Amino acid sequence: MRQLRLAALLLVTASSLQAQGATLSGRVLDINGSAPLVQALVSIEGTILTATTDAQGRYRLETVPAGPQVIRAIRIGYAPVRRSVTIPPSGSLVQDIVMAKSALSLPGITVTADPVSRAKGELGTASVIEHEAIRNQSAASLQGLLELIPGVPLQPPGLDGVQQFGLRSVPISVGGGGNGPGAAQPSAGSLASFGTQIILDGVPISNNTNLQSLGPRGELSFSTSAGGGIDLRRLPASTIERVEVIRGIPSARFGDLTQGAVLVETRAGSIDPEVLTRLDARTVEASAVGGTALGHSNTVSSTLDLARTRIAPGQTDDESSRYSLQIAHRLEKGRVRLDTRFDGFQILEDLPERPLFPGFESMSRDRGLRVSERGRLDLGTKARLELTSAFESLRQRSFARENKLTGALPFTNRLTEGRQVGEFLGGIYNARVDVKGDPRFLYNRLELVSEPHWLAREETFRAGVELRREWNAGPGYLFDIASPAQISFNGVNGFDRPRRFDLIPPIVTTGLYVDERVSRRVGSEGTLSAQAGLRLDLLHDGRSWLSGVRDQSVQPRFNIELAPKPSFRLRVGGGRLAKLPALASLYPGQQYYDLINVNYFANNPAERLAVLTTRIVDKTNPNLGYSVADKVEAGFEADVGHRGAQVSFLVFRDRIKGGVGIQSTPTSFLREHFRIVDSTIGTGRPPDYEIPAFAADSFPVLIDRPDNNTILSSSGAELIAVIPEIPWIRTRIAVQGSYIKSRLETNAVEFRSNFSEFQVTGDFPRVPYWEGATRTGDRLLLTTRVIHQQPQAGLVVSGTFQFTLRETRQNFGATDTLSFAGYLTRAGELIPVPAVQRGAPQYADLRLPRSGLLSDAQKGPVDWLFSLQVAKTLPAGGRLSFYAFNTLDRIGNFGTRTVTARLFAPMRFGLELTMPVVVWR
Repeated sequence: MRQLRLAALLLVTASSLQAQGATLSGRVLDINGSAPLVQALVSIEGTILTATTDAQGRYRLETVPAGPQVIRAIRIGYAPVRRSVTIPPSGSLVQDIVMAKSALSLPGITVTADPVSRAKGELGTASVIEHEAIRNQSAASLQGLLELIPGVPLQPPGLDGVQQFGLRSVPISVGGGGNGPGAAQPSAGSLASFGTQIILDGVPISNNTNLQSLGPRGELSFSTSAGGGIDLRRLPASTIERVEVIRGIPSARFGDLTQGAVLVETRAGSIDPEVLTRLDARTVEASAVGGTALGHSNTVSSTLDLARTRIAPGQTDDESSRYSLQIAHRLEKGRVRLDTRFDGFQILEDLPERPLFPGFESMSRDRGLRVSERGRLDLGTKARLELTSAFESLRQRSFARENKLTGALPFTNRLTEGRQVGEFLGGIYNARVDVKGDPRFLYNRLELVSEPHWLAREETFRAGVELRREWNAGPGYLFDIASPAQISFNGVNGFDRPRRFDLIPPIVTTGLYVDERVSRRVGSEGTLSAQAGLRLDLLHDGRSWLSGVRDQSVQPRFNIELAPKPSFRLRVGGGRLAKLPALASLYPGQQYYDLINVNYFANNPAERLAVLTTRIVDKTNPNLGYSVADKVEAGFEADVGHRGAQVSFLVFRDRIKGGVGIQSTPTSFLREHFRIVDSTIGTGRPPDYEIPAFAADSFPVLIDRPDNNTILSSSGAELIAVIPEIPWIRTRIAVQGSYIKSRLETNAVEFRSNFSEFQVTGDFPRVPYWEGATRTGDRLLLTTRVIHQQPQAGLVVSGTFQFTLRETRQNFGATDTLSFAGYLTRAGELIPVPAVQRGAPQYADLRLPRSGLLSDAQKGPVDWLFSLQVAKTLPAGGRLSFYAFNTLDRIGNFGTRTVTARLFAPMRFGLELTMPVVVWR
């Protein structure tokens, strides 16, 4: 609460200062001939200030907030224009704006993220990617656009595999040193992507109920984003108008996240229709977009995208395909505005059987429909009421099959606890698993927005309530129990069983928040802006919003910006965020243990006998709750010189506590042994067995329960610098540098990989266990974009250099023979051993080297990558682009003279053509 008190103090301090705005006016002109443009809409980004040009092309905006602002002008038939200006504390400023049919004909075109823009209504650090930067990125999906964010490695365009995005984190994997039959812990990459919120046209996209994973014990795999973030392939770049990435601390209106938010706006409204085609050696894509006005108060638009990527042409028939459709309608009448959207998509990934690997193939098909309604009612006196409602229905179908080879294993298909005569599984068989999920997402938010002038003339107050309900109505995991997906059964752990998804309870949450943003004048030309808010999230334990509360999270947040001069701004922010556990973690499947009582394996299959006792354990953790992230950042922004040079630098530290991992809890089961009666060979029937049991022994087992036992800490720095255009060569340079260091910790205990031998043989009375290791990684990336432009020729050439200056991975965990923390008995008890006693003679059998950890730090080579794009206007407003990813492939490593293969994806190049459709209106 200390952060909240600090924010409140700053707000009160700001209230004692005097606010004042300036008048901004000018003309909007055609770049060819300077003719005035009528009915052009001019606005100040992040505010409600708008104006429409008159017959002379003139516009006028009153009380524009002082400091750096961005003017945006749009008009049908012309490319949108953004211009950065510095508004004085008082008086007036004249700024003319020129527009062109194609943005390539405008000087100063932006082909990267704007370093000083703000997400709408946000004061936190953000990167804004406008439409012209999107068109110059040659991206097949949202993933390619997010490469404009500091610290994101470049990837080739296409739909090659599942695409996920996590902010400010090094994707450390957790491998080795696992629990044998226990479960692997989540990686830092999956935690970061799961905690990054993707918001499409004002409505979050949820991955909380995606169950398309076999879990830690399944040995088959297929393409899925389960357990991580949204698969970004579903969002075509060609249909996106604007992307706002809140890298810092988002305002209190955003929930269910621990990293940051990516706000995506798709194209809508009156849009001159156009078609786009893309072709390279792997990817073929076609898109169409258009919109028109229906009278004075209605507009309708639609976008369509079809794409296919061959993953390894000439080697396999593996491919991914995407079909995407959006329809948007807007009604503006009086004080009411209604935005209705329909979104549909399908992602198909097919890995057919290969001649060299018979019996193996997999397929995944995700498709979904979403209907959303965003209504706004103007209440007058600078207040409005906004209602957002959405329903999304997904249909996820995946299957994988693979040949399995195993020795003779007893198994049972029992679904309840008890003893049963089983059968034998052995030899080669083909295991197939179908996963059929139907996630559903119901979202509602009611928000009051006003400008009350309680503390300042420039003030925005928000208060809202958010209701979410998420569930999965799918048939579930489907497979033949006699052909299980895993073959690691050792006589204790058992095989998985099919599971229905529609029997799992839903996730029901309520969010309440208030947020206040004020701006005041400081001194003669300075400004102080502050934004503070408080959010309360409730996770209910029932099926409705009126049921009890299972967990809760209170989240204060604040951002402060002090600008002693309009050209220099100091920034600081901090707060708490919270993320829901996934449905698979809240309600995990049951864990089956099949204890072998009799194992009589005769040569004649008809004479074999297997008797097994099935024990079932519920892995649900009633104490599982929110993951909580504490974030803080500080930095500055500066306008250098008088020609548009800008520099931004900040440092940050994020710490996610209670990330959902797996806690392997030891216990033990009593196994009975039965004596065989009449095992004469040649009878043609199995023998009988005597009851009661003649002996019993204890078997230790591990119960894999989801638990808030993981901590992910990330810290680092980000530098963004934009060098103004060099006039005599018409070239600009934009530099982004990012250093991130991540640390992944867990308090889960770990066992050696021979834990199964300890379970089954009974030769060892105890085994050692180790405390969870700490895994770290860091990455230093430097990305430089060089932009050369010839506006008269409608030509833009941009080159991107990305240098990987540092890439390391390291584990911190002792590996010597005295590093064990204690031992596990056959009764399933964990007995800790103090460090000072581990060298004693009675612990000699426990002094074993620890496996699965890196003994030394792993360092990746210093390397580099260069990509190129050339864009040229065509007659009638068309556009032709040539792009080449990793253009100088196989030239060598940065800093060496050795000619060697690149570490990056191989070179990929292609063409992109955009042409207007003249027959529309």
